[in-house]
Amino acid sequence: MSLSLTTLLGLSLALIVVSATPGPGVITTVTRSLQSGFRAGCWITAGIVVMDLVVLIVTLSGLSLLAYWSQPGLVAMKLFGAGFLLWLAWKNWHRPALAQSATPEQDRRDFFTGIAVSLTNPVLFYLAFLPAFIDLSALTLLDAFVLLGLISLILGGVLLAYALAAAKMQRLLFSQQGKGQIWLNRISALVLTLLALLLFASLA
Repeated sequence: MSLSLTTLLGLSLALIVVSATPGPGVITTVTRSLQSGFRAGCWITAGIVVMDLVVLIVTLSGLSLLAYWSQPGLVAMKLFGAGFLLWLAWKNWHRPALAQSATPEQDRRDFFTGIAVSLTNPVLFYLAFLPAFIDLSALTLLDAFVLLGLISLILGGVLLAYALAAAKMQRLLFSQQGKGQIWLNRISALVLTLLALLLFASLA
């Protein structure tokens, strides 16, 4: 393995800072966890991590990310993601305040929401970020697996920490059958709408 312990420590610290900085992923994870609890935050996190790993694999494969960015397949994915987020926003806006138990269908929605939210991050992020710490052209297969594991662990861990904190706050501050829950549903709808608009804007 060509990655030194010093390199991995520096990269880990930078990833923690970047992951903890409030952005679309953090905001969505916190909002959904406030709205529906820790389980929802876990599925949002899973979707975000999976999509980020896809982007990282593309980066490490040596493909031209500029060409990847302009591919019709990615454009179609972004359009689908934006439409999905708008549909979820509509569902959340009209969602009743009554407590709803988690279902496999809702878990799938949260997972795909995480994927769609991850699409709002610039695809060129990893290509711009990683070379500050490592030489991508010198990476071995083992290095690639270490990077995938490291990013999964740090990104997932940070988002899950946000989800856990938000879920605890939900139990302390909001009633599942009061106006507080209705406002959380409306805030969630607005956040999802803004993220959808970001996806549309990235196509311009």
